[in-house]
Amino acid sequence: MRKRGVPMNRKAALLLSSIGISNLGDWIYFIPLNFMVYHMTGSAAAVAALYVIRPLAALLTSFWAGSIVDRFSQRNLMIGLDLARASLVLIMLLSPPVPVLYFLVFIICMADAIYDPAASAFMVKLIPQEQRKVFNSYKSLAWSGAFILGPALAGLLYISGLPYLAFTVNAGSFLISALMLLMLPNLLGNTDGKNLSLAVLKEDWQIVLRFMRKAKYVMVIYLLFNGVMVMAAALDSQEAVFSLNVLQLSESTYGLLVSISGAGLLAGSIVNRLAVNRLSASLLIGVGGVMIASGYLIYSVSLSFAGAAAGFFILAFFMAFANTGVWTFYQDHVPVDIMGRVGSALGMVISIVQMAMVTAIGFAGDLLPIRPVIISGAGAMVFLALLLFAAAMKPSAEYKQAMGRLDQEVIK
Repeated sequence: MRKRGVPMNRKAALLLSSIGISNLGDWIYFIPLNFMVYHMTGSAAAVAALYVIRPLAALLTSFWAGSIVDRFSQRNLMIGLDLARASLVLIMLLSPPVPVLYFLVFIICMADAIYDPAASAFMVKLIPQEQRKVFNSYKSLAWSGAFILGPALAGLLYISGLPYLAFTVNAGSFLISALMLLMLPNLLGNTDGKNLSLAVLKEDWQIVLRFMRKAKYVMVIYLLFNGVMVMAAALDSQEAVFSLNVLQLSESTYGLLVSISGAGLLAGSIVNRLAVNRLSASLLIGVGGVMIASGYLIYSVSLSFAGAAAGFFILAFFMAFANTGVWTFYQDHVPVDIMGRVGSALGMVISIVQMAMVTAIGFAGDLLPIRPVIISGAGAMVFLALLLFAAAMKPSAEYKQAMGRLDQEVIK
């Protein structure tokens, strides 16, 4: 008889709602922010700079954020970050000069870079292991809903002549998120009594490196998966150029293509939620990664809207499965006492690689015909995804034994 998943309790529902509402607000305000910068500068490059700020902020935050996350109450930290982000977004309503606007966005992105590992560590403490996969499937569904509803609401506000209301809505979403977190228990972090200093940061990085050496299999899976996602982000940066110039799609047809991607993401999230109890995290990661890469490959070789739409739907559909798998895998195999530090360190590596790949694909797209560049990138994705599938489906016995000892050994 199939083992049924454990239903989520009230605490899990509150945490999920808090994270989901916060994510929805992020999607709502970012589109008007693009328009604001463009109207203030008239420069496409000034708008493009907004997309560089996030990985740069994550990179500069990763050195120390994990040390804070692991030593303090993650719930209180998340509440403080929600309130800080709400205040910073409201300041944008004053239409400050562009340099000040960039600075505000940079600080918000730094807060995001701290919030994410704090939320991961708090979730592991709050949600029992047998419920995590189900929780993550709901989280993926909430994320896909925010991805679809956020830009749609922002577009309605813009069309209605109320674009600045999006900033108020976003600030309100952070406040609601903070109130929901207040209703959850205050689970203390690993309070070792050490104040943040260069010596403590050095010690923390030694702990992270020791974990990475002991958990090579975990690192292989996580980094291969994020290698696939980094290539996806690099290809996404040329998506509009490829669709408009190579496939000869109109702007409205390209908008329909993006909508099809959103529909695929939502459909995949729903199916994932219904099927997640029958699927292992390894299967979700392996098959999800291969299908995402296959969707990009179909898109890259397509000659028409129909082929591109099929590729977009496939890659978006399986994104929910892959995300649920990798979130569950990470939460189950990284000790919660060092989860913030490990997540920040890995985030730094991923940010560096992502900025390098986005830049490389961008330059290659300017110097070479864009289709061979996109096909080559999609081919690299497929290669990484096949390696990921092989690794995810064949964990070694030595790995399983080693994982049982990690919690006791890694922080000694």
